[in-house]
Amino acid sequence: MLRKSVETRDWVNTIEPRNVRAVMKRVVEDTTSIDVQVGLLYEEGVRKAHSSDSSKRTFSVYSSSRQQPRYAASYTPSAPMDTNLLSNIHKLFSERIDIFSSVEFNKVSVMTGIIKISLKTFLECVRLRTFGRYGLQQIQVDCHYLQMYLWRFVSDENLVHFLLDEIVGSSAHRCLDPSPMEQSVIEVICERG
Repeated sequence: MLRKSVETRDWVNTIEPRNVRAVMKRVVEDTTSIDVQVGLLYEEGVRKAHSSDSSKRTFSVYSSSRQQPRYAASYTPSAPMDTNLLSNIHKLFSERIDIFSSVEFNKVSVMTGIIKISLKTFLECVRLRTFGRYGLQQIQVDCHYLQMYLWRFVSDENLVHFLLDEIVGSSAHRCLDPSPMEQSVIEVICERG
């Protein structure tokens, strides 16, 4: 469902996002349904403590691919940093997420595995597309919506944050006119549902 939603859309010529795409709502509904079904078969499992603002976390469009750290200028005062180099350095030092790790026989572990594979699929599909300004903004809206709901199903909410950051960063990297949407507008769109 996620793969088809990315592959069948014209991301370069799409209109300005006014709502969350129906497929994202369906992903959350299906995840909730799967959570209930898995809960009938397995015990809860262990979760890391969630931060109090998990559903309000914001994404930086340039988090993993284009953002220059504040300290970068001190190392090369006369030359701008190569964004691809920064992206690769960031990936070297960020914690690696093993998407296909073993799954324990409890609800949280099963749900974490399902969500990791789903978001990785979404990420890989995004990496194969080109985006226009509004395509990037739609991805921002969709990822914020997913982040509002999916974090509560996984063992470590940072997994969801990291993968969604990668999706938004990847779409920004593949965008012809990367003009991110204001965070306040994204929040209003997502709260309307």
